[in-house]
Amino acid sequence: MIFRKYITQTLFLHLSLAAYCIFCAPVGDICQPPANLTVSYQKLNQGNDTVLKFFVPPSYSSSNNEVPQKALTDQCDSKKHGETCPEKVLEGNHVPVYARSTCPWTYAVDHDPLRFPSTILLAKPRCTYCIGSNGDLECNPITQSIRVLRRGECIEGLYQYHESTQEVTIGFTCAGRRTVQDKPDDNVDYA
Repeated sequence: MIFRKYITQTLFLHLSLAAYCIFCAPVGDICQPPANLTVSYQKLNQGNDTVLKFFVPPSYSSSNNEVPQKALTDQCDSKKHGETCPEKVLEGNHVPVYARSTCPWTYAVDHDPLRFPSTILLAKPRCTYCIGSNGDLECNPITQSIRVLRRGECIEGLYQYHESTQEVTIGFTCAGRRTVQDKPDDNVDYA
């Protein structure tokens, strides 16, 4: 009889603990993104359509925060031209600019589940020096600042998002090396 009472009390204690864990879980465990997140993002980047072509737009984002198939396809397409520095500039009607450049690049997927959009394609260099320059000219990144939404705290079951700026590499260009000069050249017009 005492053993049965002990088993009953232990079972009751475990069931009570399980019910507490289910019904009293912290709100952060059941937090969701707001329904208007895509609209907020589109308002944030109004007029910046040229930037949207360089990374995966929200329409490619998957609901389960996995890397979207479209992003992986774009990344694989960039890698079919190679990942190492070619000996000469590629040519052809169907060869995209990132492969025909004197500073060719590929794309890599940058995935951050705390950012919206969670997936962005970033340009990665294939060469250190410009093809055909004998090491005199360097491949330098072309960067662009984009506005993204960063996930913050959870309030009343919804994640709060705030605007953030992120620098992304969108390509590479061939340029002369940076040198240290004693004084700026007054005869050069940089306009």
